[in-house]
Amino acid sequence: MDPITHAASGAVALLALKKRPDHRLALPLVALAATSPDADVFFASSPVQFLLLHRGITHSLAALPLMGLLLACAARPLWRPGTPGHWTFTRTWLFMSACVGLHIWLDAVTTYGTMIFLPFSHERIRLNGLFIVDPVFTLPLLFGLFYAANRASRPVAVAALAWVFCWPGFAVGLNSLHTANVTARLTEEGYRVERVTVLPDALSPLFWRVLFAENQGIQGQAVFEQGLDLLGRPRTPAREHKGAPRELTEALSRASAACKYFLNFTILPVISPLAENWLPGKTGVQSPVVDMEGSWLLYDLRFGSSLAFVRKLMALRPNADMPFQLMVELAKDSRTPPGFVLARERLRFSGSGRDSGWCIPRPPGSTPFWTWFAGLR
Repeated sequence: MDPITHAASGAVALLALKKRPDHRLALPLVALAATSPDADVFFASSPVQFLLLHRGITHSLAALPLMGLLLACAARPLWRPGTPGHWTFTRTWLFMSACVGLHIWLDAVTTYGTMIFLPFSHERIRLNGLFIVDPVFTLPLLFGLFYAANRASRPVAVAALAWVFCWPGFAVGLNSLHTANVTARLTEEGYRVERVTVLPDALSPLFWRVLFAENQGIQGQAVFEQGLDLLGRPRTPAREHKGAPRELTEALSRASAACKYFLNFTILPVISPLAENWLPGKTGVQSPVVDMEGSWLLYDLRFGSSLAFVRKLMALRPNADMPFQLMVELAKDSRTPPGFVLARERLRFSGSGRDSGWCIPRPPGSTPFWTWFAGLR
């Protein structure tokens, strides 16, 4: 979820209380607390670190009390005896922990995935209820915040805080309903469905997307994307992509730590020949068929949109491109069971500006000690 929504959620939580510290820094401090878990991005300089750290340990339930403690120590004006209506330190600690909990909740209901069980499990929780930037959710929240702040209206603040939980909860429930209905429809239409994932599109729940994989026998797996309306009915034709072959993804995960982390992050990875301007050098003629050699691009479809105007807006952002990309250069090797070896790799995350450049792969197990905190050792 975007920082503005996170900050607003913490602010309305404070305004919803009957008794709160009367200090000019109270709202800024709790707004900062509600955005604080995203400070993890400042510790991630490489794409691999970004995968392991963002929405990682600072977003976990185990670290929540410690995060709240650190934030409470930094929010001394809220518990300083000279502040009218000041809290005790313990109450400040509890409230700051609640702000971190609000952040975790709002991230977990999006499509990115939040590792809330670290350091015990690296499983990413994706409830797929809200788009990453969702004006249908955020604008009413901001209206409630500004009205409650300017009119000192606690009932409006309480309603805005309830909105933080009720609207995403409604969207998650609607997603479950659409998933069941779409699965039944695709089966009736003759698809040999292996996996169905319904995702919120921009302006959800008015618009949704579905990604589904179909087993096509010897031709491998195909991945389709299709736009849905409010009721989960198709609003665009199903668009087909080549699914990344399982034997390829398994071999890449064994050969490279970066590939392993990236493929764990994806939902239904797809593959295509790498465009000529991204090639690492002379790699030969590109084949239109995935034959486990050459240079290839693997990516995830879940961060797109079925709405044309949204795609145009996304194309206007700096370094506009698909946000998460894995590029690999494969070389034939008859001595290995897959028939190829991973020669070079590149992770490029255009949205965050991280790019590893072309490099020699590092096998799993050779990563630094801090990956333990991501649950991926």
